[in-house]
Amino acid sequence: MENKNELKKQERTIRKSLALVFIPIFIVIISISLIQNNSESFLEKEYKDIRNDSYSGKITNLLSDKDNGRTRPILIDNKWEKQIPFFIHEKLNIGDSLFKKTDSDFEYYVRKSKTDTIKRDVNKFYRKKYFDKLNEK
Repeated sequence: MENKNELKKQERTIRKSLALVFIPIFIVIISISLIQNNSESFLEKEYKDIRNDSYSGKITNLLSDKDNGRTRPILIDNKWEKQIPFFIHEKLNIGDSLFKKTDSDFEYYVRKSKTDTIKRDVNKFYRKKYFDKLNEK
């Protein structure tokens, strides 16, 4: 009986010690990542990466069997998958096109059957955060 009580006491001591070591480490890691993710250089890099990206192609498969919550995948030119919002996915058909130009924050979905275009701002989040950070100065 004494051994069980002693083991429980040792177990509590070990848990407390581990908590005292790992909780501060965890807090420091989270703090560093929050600071880094809100730094001007990080926001500028993310904003410019998205802005300088360009791509285009035909939608060859809507991949309707894959549901990722708020986004749905589409297959472009049978080569690469792109995640898009579900509300745009529902409006697209195979054969429609997608493109994004360099130095643009928008991607365009050209609908073949309805001869219209859906415009989507893909850089809204980082553009707002980046310009808000610049305006703080």
